[in-house]
Amino acid sequence: MDPESARRSAAFVGMATLPIGAALLLAPGRVGRSLKLGDHPVALRAIGAADLALVPGLLTGRRRLPWLAARAGLNMAIAAYCAHLARAEGSTAHKIAVPALAIATAADVRTILALRGDDVRR
Repeated sequence: MDPESARRSAAFVGMATLPIGAALLLAPGRVGRSLKLGDHPVALRAIGAADLALVPGLLTGRRRLPWLAARAGLNMAIAAYCAHLARAEGSTAHKIAVPALAIATAADVRTILALRGDDVRR
C-alpha cells in the first residue's frame, strides 16, 4: 500500500468510526438491543466516546499513524471485553465481534505499516 492510499484508508476508518461512535454514545441501549449486545450502556457509551475522540485525527490529522495505532489498540481492548462478555453471558454477538475486531485490526496494522514509511520520510 502506498502512503497516499494509507492516508485515505485512515480517513475511511475515521468516517466509519464517526457514526458508530456517535450511535454508541447517544443511544447505547438501542444499539445494544439491535446488535444483540445486551444491556451494557456505560461500556457502550465509553466505547463510543473513545471512538469519537479518535475521529478528528483519523480524518484530518497531519500524522495519522498515531491515531490509527490508537484505533487498533482500542479495537483489541473492545475485543477483549467482548470475549469476556461472551464467556460470562454466552452471547453469540460478542463471539462474532471478537474475530470481526481482529480482522479490522489486521487491516489497521497494514495501513499503520504503510503510514510508518510515510512518517519516516516527512
